[in-house]
Amino acid sequence: MSGSQIPLELSISLEAACELSVQCWRLKRLSEFAQDANTKGVLRHAVRHMTEMLEKLDIQVVDLTGRVYDAGMVQEVIEMRQDAEMADGCAMVEETVAPTITWRGQMVHRGQIVVRRSGAASRESREVRE
Repeated sequence: MSGSQIPLELSISLEAACELSVQCWRLKRLSEFAQDANTKGVLRHAVRHMTEMLEKLDIQVVDLTGRVYDAGMVQEVIEMRQDAEMADGCAMVEETVAPTITWRGQMVHRGQIVVRRSGAASRESREVRE
């Protein structure tokens, strides 16, 4: 191939696709906090197109924020927060620090999450003080 010919297709590693996916997710989160409507619109437009391209590669970004937590989940729990107000035995994903990435339905990048769970011990100590 001469220097003037540009290939019509490129292949990238799965690792690179995962990194692009994580950065797209971060850009999406950033767009949600943009104050300027024009900036917000431009960011959302870019994220939508990037997401479409990733979907063509069968790559999905999974954000578990707000979902019920199960100890069998594959995500890395980087922090476990006690919540005395939650019903006993309950736990949910309070924050996704890094999303889980799947390719063709298979997990290829393990996400990182913060979990909020019932805090029976915290509730008991609060009741003793009252």
